[in-house]
Amino acid sequence: MNQSIIFVDRVEYDENTKRVSYFAQVSGQLITCFYLTNKSKEDALLDFESKKFDYEDIAESAIEDELYNDEGLIEVEELL
Repeated sequence: MNQSIIFVDRVEYDENTKRVSYFAQVSGQLITCFYLTNKSKEDALLDFESKKFDYEDIAESAIEDELYNDEGLIEVEELL
Protein backbone atom coordinates (compact mmCIF):
# COMPACT_ATOMS: atom_id res chain seq x y z
CA MET A 1 0.00 0.00 0.00
CA ASN A 2 1.30 3.42 -0.94
CA GLN A 3 1.54 5.59 2.18
CA SER A 4 1.21 8.80 0.15
CA ILE A 5 -2.31 7.80 -1.01
CA ILE A 6 -4.91 7.89 1.75
CA PHE A 7 -8.58 7.14 1.18
CA VAL A 8 -10.93 9.25 3.24
CA ASP A 9 -14.15 7.91 4.77
CA ARG A 10 -16.45 9.70 2.35
CA VAL A 11 -18.64 8.23 -0.35
CA GLU A 12 -21.29 10.00 -2.39
CA TYR A 13 -23.99 8.91 -4.81
CA ASP A 14 -25.29 11.21 -7.52
CA GLU A 15 -28.87 10.29 -8.45
CA ASN A 16 -28.76 12.14 -11.79
CA THR A 17 -25.63 10.48 -13.14
CA LYS A 18 -25.86 7.21 -11.14
CA ARG A 19 -22.29 7.83 -10.06
CA VAL A 20 -20.64 6.53 -6.89
CA SER A 21 -17.74 8.77 -5.86
CA TYR A 22 -15.09 8.13 -3.26
CA PHE A 23 -12.03 10.16 -2.47
CA ALA A 24 -8.29 9.80 -2.04
CA GLN A 25 -5.87 12.28 -0.60
CA VAL A 26 -2.61 12.43 -2.53
CA SER A 27 0.10 14.80 -1.32
CA GLY A 28 -2.58 16.97 0.28
CA GLN A 29 -4.76 17.07 -2.85
CA LEU A 30 -8.24 15.49 -2.83
CA ILE A 31 -8.73 13.19 -5.82
CA THR A 32 -12.21 12.05 -6.85
CA CYS A 33 -12.51 8.39 -7.83
CA PHE A 34 -15.78 7.12 -9.24
CA TYR A 35 -17.71 4.50 -11.13
CA LEU A 36 -21.09 4.43 -12.83
CA THR A 37 -23.83 2.05 -11.75
CA ASN A 38 -27.42 1.18 -12.54
CA LYS A 39 -28.20 0.42 -8.90
CA SER A 40 -30.42 2.47 -6.62
CA LYS A 41 -28.70 4.76 -4.11
CA GLU A 42 -29.20 2.35 -1.22
CA ASP A 43 -28.01 -0.69 -3.17
CA ALA A 44 -25.06 1.18 -4.67
CA LEU A 45 -23.82 2.41 -1.30
CA LEU A 46 -24.22 -1.03 0.28
CA ASP A 47 -22.37 -2.58 -2.64
CA PHE A 48 -19.55 -0.04 -2.35
CA GLU A 49 -19.14 -0.72 1.36
CA SER A 50 -18.92 -4.47 0.76
CA LYS A 51 -16.20 -3.98 -1.89
CA LYS A 52 -14.59 -0.82 -0.53
CA PHE A 53 -11.05 -2.18 -0.24
CA ASP A 54 -11.18 -3.62 -3.77
CA TYR A 55 -12.31 -0.26 -5.17
CA GLU A 56 -9.57 1.50 -3.22
CA ASP A 57 -6.91 -0.91 -4.51
CA ILE A 58 -8.03 -0.37 -8.11
CA ALA A 59 -8.08 3.41 -7.70
CA GLU A 60 -4.69 3.39 -5.95
CA SER A 61 -3.13 1.60 -8.92
CA ALA A 62 -4.77 4.02 -11.34
CA ILE A 63 -3.49 7.02 -9.35
CA GLU A 64 0.03 5.58 -9.25
CA ASP A 65 -0.15 5.06 -13.03
CA GLU A 66 -1.58 8.59 -13.44
CA LEU A 67 -4.67 7.33 -15.30
CA TYR A 68 -6.70 10.50 -14.75
CA ASN A 69 -9.49 11.29 -17.19
CA ASP A 70 -9.82 14.65 -18.97
CA GLU A 71 -11.45 16.15 -15.87
CA GLY A 72 -8.63 15.01 -13.57
CA LEU A 73 -10.73 12.23 -12.01
CA ILE A 74 -10.05 8.53 -11.61
CA GLU A 75 -12.77 6.44 -13.25
CA VAL A 76 -12.93 2.73 -12.44
CA GLU A 77 -15.22 -0.04 -13.59
CA GLU A 78 -18.02 -1.19 -11.34
CA LEU A 79 -17.20 -4.51 -9.68
CA LEU A 80 -19.89 -7.09 -10.20
